[in-house]
Amino acid sequence: MKMLKTAVIGVAASTVLMTMNVFAAEHTVTTQGLKFSPLVVKIAPGDSVSWTNMSTHNVEMIEGLVPEGAELFKSEMSQDVTHTFDKEGIYIYKCTPHIGAGMGGAVIVGNPTNLDAIKAQDASGGVGRIVKKAIQEAESM
Repeated sequence: MKMLKTAVIGVAASTVLMTMNVFAAEHTVTTQGLKFSPLVVKIAPGDSVSWTNMSTHNVEMIEGLVPEGAELFKSEMSQDVTHTFDKEGIYIYKCTPHIGAGMGGAVIVGNPTNLDAIKAQDASGGVGRIVKKAIQEAESM
C-alpha cells in the first residue's frame, strides 16, 4: 500500500510539473538599433524571453534592480539568447556597451513583488528612464 501511495504521489507531482511547462509561453524582444522592443515585457512565472537580432548587443541584469535572490543573468555579446524566469518581480536589464545611450529594458514576472525596492533605487540616466517606465507599467497592473 505504501508503494502504491508513493507511486500515486509521484505521478501527480510529475503531472503538475509537466502541466506547468505546457502552459509556459515564450516572449520575444528584438533589438532595433540601440533599442529593445518592446521596452517592457510582462510575463508569467515559468515563461521565457528570447532576445533576437543581437548583432552587437547583450543582456545583463542590473544588480539591485532584480528580485532579491534572483539570478544576475548575463548573456554573451552578439548572441541571441533565451532565459526562463521563475521568480516573480521586476527585472531591469541593460546592453552593457550601450546603456549610456539608454539601451535596456525590463521584464515583469507575475506580481511586481520588488516594486518598492525598485522605487527606492537611485537610478539615473538611461537606467533611470527604464526604471521609470517599468514602475509605470507595474503600477498599472
